[in-house]
Amino acid sequence: VADVRHGDPVASFSGGWRMRLNLAQALAARSDLLLLDEPTNHLDLDAVLWLEEWLKRYPGTLLLVTHDRDFLDAVAQSIVHVDGRKLKSYTGNYSAFERERVAQLALQQAAYAKQQRQVEHLQAFVDRFRAKASKAKQAQSRLKTLERMERIAAAHVDSPFDFAFAPAGTHARQLVRLERATLAYGDARPVFENLELSILAGDRIGLLGPNGAGKSTLVKALAGTMPLARGERHVAQNLAIGYFAQHQLEQLDGEATPLLHLQRIEPGTREQALRDFLGGFDFRGDMVTAPVARFSGGEKARLVLAMIVRQRPQLLILDEPTNHLDIEMREALAEALQDFDGALVVVAHDRHLLAATTDTLLLVNAGRVAPFDGDLDDYRDFVLGLRRRTAADAKSERPDAAPDRRAA
Repeated sequence: VADVRHGDPVASFSGGWRMRLNLAQALAARSDLLLLDEPTNHLDLDAVLWLEEWLKRYPGTLLLVTHDRDFLDAVAQSIVHVDGRKLKSYTGNYSAFERERVAQLALQQAAYAKQQRQVEHLQAFVDRFRAKASKAKQAQSRLKTLERMERIAAAHVDSPFDFAFAPAGTHARQLVRLERATLAYGDARPVFENLELSILAGDRIGLLGPNGAGKSTLVKALAGTMPLARGERHVAQNLAIGYFAQHQLEQLDGEATPLLHLQRIEPGTREQALRDFLGGFDFRGDMVTAPVARFSGGEKARLVLAMIVRQRPQLLILDEPTNHLDIEMREALAEALQDFDGALVVVAHDRHLLAATTDTLLLVNAGRVAPFDGDLDDYRDFVLGLRRRTAADAKSERPDAAPDRRAA
């Protein structure tokens, strides 16, 4: 944390800074066992990459709960899967677990189908001959076989989520343009000055950059929720923008239900149609009419995404949409975004989502927005190399630094 913040009350910190403080407390303590529950939530990608490298070097035992599959792939050496109130351990990282799990489910489904055929055969004999005296003992024997049989459960791999974006249907080539834009908060130093940036139809952009570089500020300006200090913002006529901001979860009406939130968007739509739509986001039964205040962070995030999808956007601007989402919902979102034919701008620490849905990376840093030449692996190398150079420079500039005797 920057020196100017050392004296600030923790209550004034954002979710990201509070997460960093919690991590600092946990990582600074000497330990043999490290327990981390969703440590990447609210962190930016740069911080996630640093934490990943740190945990690779941790000499003790690490127990980690996270929905970031790339993070698991890099850090975990075994996966414990919780299913049906049972724990099962798998050797390897998350990708290895997925492969083995799929193979096991296929075998389980084959065994289930075989057992069902056997059950049907035995039950048919019992039903046919139970009342016949000469076959009664055989029928009773088969009935006991059925009762003793340890039933194999059907293998369920279906996701509870099923949703898609409507066709964008925009005919404009340029959707949003920031021209000579200056973005600033009050009298503070501008975050950007004389910024030129255009979002074109079909663009699929991922924004990269360190915490505090201005990624969220930039997407606010693109979405139109932050006025420009200077310059102009041009928007295509009748452009429908879907904007997911981290603070939107707090702006949901806690007393309203998911159904009411959608009815406010589409007051003329049949209730059953809205219920069916909410079911695609795993809001079913009593949850559809439950007050949102009772919901978890993940459930609130799913509702915000449902509201955005329902408004049929032509430009999607997503600022850390995967915070609080589990792996299945993240995968469903990635698949829906892959099929979305509008323009997309994403800020995310989830590398799987970025890699699956974007084809252009822009680096936001030091008041500039410029194309990043490379993929996410190159960006990881860039971030970690920059950190090593910064640490080396800081060490060499310390007046009490010991001389490097290797050069002697």
